[in-house]
Amino acid sequence: MNPLEEPKWNFWQVLYLILIIYLVEFFLGWLKPPENLSYQQGYINYLVVGFGHGLIFFIALFLFIKIKKITFADVGLINFGLKSLLAGIAGGIVLFFLIGFFGNFLTDYLGVPQPQSFALVVQGADSIAKLIPLLLLGSIVVPLQEEILFRGLVYPPLRQTYGRGVGILLTALFFGLMHFDFIRFLVLVVGGLLLTLLYEKTRSLWSAIITHGVWNILMTVLMWLQKG
Repeated sequence: MNPLEEPKWNFWQVLYLILIIYLVEFFLGWLKPPENLSYQQGYINYLVVGFGHGLIFFIALFLFIKIKKITFADVGLINFGLKSLLAGIAGGIVLFFLIGFFGNFLTDYLGVPQPQSFALVVQGADSIAKLIPLLLLGSIVVPLQEEILFRGLVYPPLRQTYGRGVGILLTALFFGLMHFDFIRFLVLVVGGLLLTLLYEKTRSLWSAIITHGVWNILMTVLMWLQKG
């Protein structure tokens, strides 16, 4: 089975899916900038929105799969095994160091960006008990939803329409744009390129999910150790 060949959906349908998710979250008031992330209430609110976003995404994904009459295998969730696990771990370590080096290089020219919400809430976590839910969110929930969305759903129709090279580039650009972070845009594009290339080479979305998860784990632990 090759999940990258002849997808049964197109790029615009994925955009409609994203729009629906954002509309639901808009009415729930979850699109507002988070506040007081260094305090208990801000920490709880961040977790509610983070895990809530994951729940809404997976409900929307389930409905999308039912409507399009496809399976989870069609979006790349196949061939989970030792090979994809090792590729993911190695990819996550490489990505961590590469993005760290590239990010430090860019700060010399663009300046130090404002810390992201996730960084603020991690730095405000004053115990391992508070850190663990953030690790679960960053290493499991976020990688699953972002890789299924960008690599599993966005990439195949772009690849089919424009070819592998342009499809990989467009997917990475879209990945960077959807994080709404101008300063970190180039860093996110580089990360998106490597994650999409990994999916293309392994033909298993699990390798990209694990890579993304390992990358986030290493970044989270580093931020927590450097807090204060």
